[in-house]
Amino acid sequence: MAQIDIKNCTIKFVDGTTPTANELQVKVGEGNLTWTEKRNILFIKDRGHLDLVREGDKVPVEVSLSFVWQFLQGMSTDVTPTPEEVLKQSGPASSWVTTDSDTCRPYAIDIVVLDVLNCGGTDDEKITLSDFRYESLDHDLKAGTVAMTGKCNITSATAVRF
Repeated sequence: MAQIDIKNCTIKFVDGTTPTANELQVKVGEGNLTWTEKRNILFIKDRGHLDLVREGDKVPVEVSLSFVWQFLQGMSTDVTPTPEEVLKQSGPASSWVTTDSDTCRPYAIDIVVLDVLNCGGTDDEKITLSDFRYESLDHDLKAGTVAMTGKCNITSATAVRF
C-alpha cells in the first residue's frame, strides 16, 4: 500500500482528451492519498508440490483520497463544478464525457495529483490515477472536505519538473 501526504498539492479532475479535456483544479490544504495494487496469482500444484505460478488478470487499483480544499478553479469563468459534481457527472459537470473510449462503460475521470515544491527542487511529483470510478463519497461543501474511495485502472507516480 502506498500512502502520501498531499498537503498543499494540486489535484486535477480531468475528463476527456487533450486539448479539449474538461478539468477542475483543486488546491488542497490538508489531505491524504492511499492506493493498493493487487494482482491475482494462480498457483498450480503438481503431485502435491507447487509446480507453477502464473499471474492472472490484472486487478484494478483500490484508491482512497481525502482532503480539505482551499479553492476550486474550473476551465472557464462561468460556473465551477464541485468535486462531487465532477465525480457524479452532475450540475455543471453533467456535460462532461467519459475518459473511456467505450461509451457503454460507466463514467470515469482521471485524477492527477501534483506536488510542486516551492523551493524549485527536483523532488516534484506527479501521480496519475487513470479511469477512476468512485465507490463511496463523503462531501461537505460548507467545510470544503471530500473523502472518497474507488478503483482505477492504472497508477503512475513519477518525479518530474514542471
